[in-house]
Amino acid sequence: MMSRTLPGLAAIAAFGLFSVPADAGFYSGNELFDVCTTERADPSHVEKTYECVAYIAGAVDAFNTTREVNNLKSCIPARVTLSQLKDATVKYMRANPDDRDHSASALVFTATRKAWPCSKKK
Repeated sequence: MMSRTLPGLAAIAAFGLFSVPADAGFYSGNELFDVCTTERADPSHVEKTYECVAYIAGAVDAFNTTREVNNLKSCIPARVTLSQLKDATVKYMRANPDDRDHSASALVFTATRKAWPCSKKK
C-alpha cells in the first residue's frame, strides 16, 4: 500500500507548487500574466519566473506533440529559447488585455503562432 501512496503524494506536492484556484479547470491568462510580469524587487520573483517559464514550456510542448501526432512539424524554430517564448507570450498578453480572461494555454498558443507563424506550403 505504501508503494502506491508515494507517487500520489508526489503528484499532490508537485501541484502545490502552482497557485491555481481549486475550482479552476485551467490557468487563466490573467494569472499567467501576473506570474510572468512579477517585478524583480518582489521576493517571489525567481519562483514566479520559473512558474511562468515552466507553464509556457509545457504548453508549447503540448502543442508540438499534437502537431507531431498529426504528422506536422513544429512552427517554432529549434533555436528559440524559453526566454523568447516567455517574451512573445508576455508581449501578446500586454497588447491584448481583454483576452487575458481566456485560458492561459490558448494565449500561449496564439502568442507563439503570431511570433512564429507556420509557413504556408504552395
